[in-house]
Amino acid sequence: MLLEEALREVGDFGRFQWLLIVYLCVFVAPLRVLPLFGHIFSLLVPPHRCRLDPWLQEALRGLRNATADDADLLLDLALPREPDGTFSQCHMYDANSTLALWFDVAGGSTRVVNASAITTGVRAVVPCQFGWEYDFSYFYPSVVSEVRTLPW
Repeated sequence: MLLEEALREVGDFGRFQWLLIVYLCVFVAPLRVLPLFGHIFSLLVPPHRCRLDPWLQEALRGLRNATADDADLLLDLALPREPDGTFSQCHMYDANSTLALWFDVAGGSTRVVNASAITTGVRAVVPCQFGWEYDFSYFYPSVVSEVRTLPW
C-alpha cells in the first residue's frame, strides 16, 4: 500500500487540518519570530547629535527660520565635525559663555555676528554634557532614544 492510499484510508485533508495550518501560520509563527527580531526595531539608534547648551539651543530654534548656513554655522560653533563632514554624535566643544557675545539677539532675530573669531581658536572637545537630540524624520522613537543610554 502506498502512502497516498494509506492517507486516503485514514482520512483526507479536512477542515481540522486547514484550521491547524491557519492557526500555526497566523498565530503561532509570528509569536515565535517576534522575540528574534524585536530587538532590531526596539534598539534602533536614530541619527543624533549632542544637545546644545540651553541658551545655544534657543539660538538654534531662532535660526530654524533662517538659512541652513546660519544654523550650520551655529552648530559648527558647538559641535566638532567627523572626518566624513557630519557632526560628531558623542562629542561637543566645551561650552563657553563668551560665545553668547557673538550672537545678535536684538529685534527678535538670532544670527551669528562674527563666528570667525570663535572658530580660529583651539577649543576643548568634551563628551556630550546636556544629553542628545535625535532626528526622528526617518525613524520612530526607540528604547535608545527614550532611555538616553548613548554612547555605549
